[in-house]
Amino acid sequence: LQIFQESISGSPSSINFRAVFDSLEHINGVVKVHNLRIWSLTLDKIAISVHLEIAPNANAQWILKQTTQMLRDEYNVLESTVQIEGYNPEKQDCNRCIPPAL
Repeated sequence: LQIFQESISGSPSSINFRAVFDSLEHINGVVKVHNLRIWSLTLDKIAISVHLEIAPNANAQWILKQTTQMLRDEYNVLESTVQIEGYNPEKQDCNRCIPPAL
């Protein structure tokens, strides 16, 4: 029943979307988080996909390593896909980049 409920809601009940979003925003060098997706692979296995916009002088490899380690250690995420992008202030007006109401 739980896996059915999670498949309908689209996200696992064991993880807080807002907490993950906030944790990602607080990684040094990350300017903006968008396209965050969280879903269950099984009842106890979580997957995440996210785009991170980083500051021009930020180290993308360091941010990628910190992000995947944080997701694994703090949220028990089994699989993560992290797309690193250069920060673009023009995306501030992009409706597709706005996170869902939390």
